[in-house]
Amino acid sequence: MFHSLFTFNFTEYTFPMTEGHPSHLANSNLPMSAKHFQLYGRFWDVVSLLAFVSAAVSVIIAHSNALTWRETTAAGLCVAQGVLYFFAIARSGWPISRFRLTLYFVGGLGLWLLACWLNPFLWWLGFTYFGQMFGLLPLQAVIPGTAILTALIVLTISEWKITDLPMGAVIGFSIQWLIAMVLYLFIYGIIRTSGDRAKLIAKLEAAQKELELAHQRDTELATLQERERLARDLHDSLGHALVALSVQLEAIQRLYKVDPERASAQVDELKTLTRASMDDLRRSLAGLRAPGLGERRLSEALQTLSVDAGQRAHLEITCHVAEGANQLSPAHAETIWRIAQEALANIERHAAAHTVQLQLSITPNAALLSIQDDGRGLPPDAEKQPGHYGLRGMRERVEGLGGTLTLTSDGNGSRVDVKLPIL
Repeated sequence: MFHSLFTFNFTEYTFPMTEGHPSHLANSNLPMSAKHFQLYGRFWDVVSLLAFVSAAVSVIIAHSNALTWRETTAAGLCVAQGVLYFFAIARSGWPISRFRLTLYFVGGLGLWLLACWLNPFLWWLGFTYFGQMFGLLPLQAVIPGTAILTALIVLTISEWKITDLPMGAVIGFSIQWLIAMVLYLFIYGIIRTSGDRAKLIAKLEAAQKELELAHQRDTELATLQERERLARDLHDSLGHALVALSVQLEAIQRLYKVDPERASAQVDELKTLTRASMDDLRRSLAGLRAPGLGERRLSEALQTLSVDAGQRAHLEITCHVAEGANQLSPAHAETIWRIAQEALANIERHAAAHTVQLQLSITPNAALLSIQDDGRGLPPDAEKQPGHYGLRGMRERVEGLGGTLTLTSDGNGSRVDVKLPIL
């Protein structure tokens, strides 16, 4: 009976439809799938059409023994209401235009009132329009529309004798209308809330996709930057060495005929240059092929790195790693490992230091790495000077994770401080 208890206002939502009802909801705000909503709409189309046909058939059957023009006309008006519903609502595309809604409800209610005038028994057909108002009209039209329709039903029952209105019917229909309004507003609020949540979820999904794309772009940029750094290292070390080797080989080739002793001295210099070039190449290949942490724990990797660097360069390296370091994300752990590796390599090659202190501490919001030595310190504007690509690479790695890198240097050594935020 109460179409209104199951049909709600969807006219405020706009989405592509095929003829009659939705077949595809690309970004639907409805709390149901496109297929379910289509079946839902078709179901109530059938219910509405059956209501009009049932009204016509019931009039014919009730007066089959004494069928007059009034009953025949009333039955025809019921069929006309069904035809109007089919062409104005069921067959039209969704969302239904205001013109079609106005045509249907004004024309349909007019046909219904005329049929009730011919046969008051058809007053119950007004409940069909009552439910359809809930399903088809916007909120601002539902309340006055259903109130007017309820009043028309009561007047039809009393055969338009206002002075003889049955108080029981008035009170009963008024209570029924109030209950329907409360249920409608409650479910309408749920649907609107669900729609708002759907929009918010869609926005969050779009933001997540943008973040994923941004992360992918950052990863690709970091890879390109690392390749550029390696290319610069190879050009400035191995490239220059090969040029020098080529020049010296040509000189030796000419000297062997006129001055063998000098040519032999050039060969010794060539050996020294070759060994130096091989060392540079090994360092470059190590930077390219190093697997990073791999399966190692960060604390163990830092301790091993400190021991190896200390034994190789005769340095006294003190390494303190706080608890919780092994729980850092792979990106944070890899960055800290690379920074420590680069910093110790710089100290080994350039600082002429005796002692080094490496400390990694963990706070609720950040990971703090500090590496300090007692060497000769960094030259002024070290990052801007040619050849200091490692320092720039350290800063790029840290800033890529939203952190900060600070370089300090004085006559008593240098210090590298790294702060990586932990989300």
